[in-house]
Amino acid sequence: MNKYEAPVVVVNDELAEGVYAGSGTQSSTDCWTVNPVPVQELDGSGSKVFEIHCAHNMAAEHISSSTTVVLTFSSNLVSARSEFDTQVSGNTVTITRTLLADAYKSGDNMTYKVWVSTGDEVTTRALSCTGATITCVHETNVQGKLD
Repeated sequence: MNKYEAPVVVVNDELAEGVYAGSGTQSSTDCWTVNPVPVQELDGSGSKVFEIHCAHNMAAEHISSSTTVVLTFSSNLVSARSEFDTQVSGNTVTITRTLLADAYKSGDNMTYKVWVSTGDEVTTRALSCTGATITCVHETNVQGKLD
């Protein structure tokens, strides 16, 4: 679900039981910044290594079930891998980091690596990351609110 839909609340004064009313998720690009940094020009497998530095910048704490980072590189790639689900298409790498409904606050950070290769040593060494975006899936908290 990409669009949050507020639940319908019905009040019945004759019942003495409460019901949790949270539902839905919301995808957001406003809570994280992402900065890919090259950290190794060429490793033993022939890949260039980038560290993905993500910083949470919202003042409000929220629950997240996943983040997706999309990286664009200066040349087409033949392979890309990370410790998280990684897909490569042309010069674009998409990394989805599934979370266990973690709570994030302002100033929280996460860092992980991605290994990329063009298939030849010269072009792989010269690779640069020309674009990076991150999206975050917000989940409802125990009070039924997204943030």
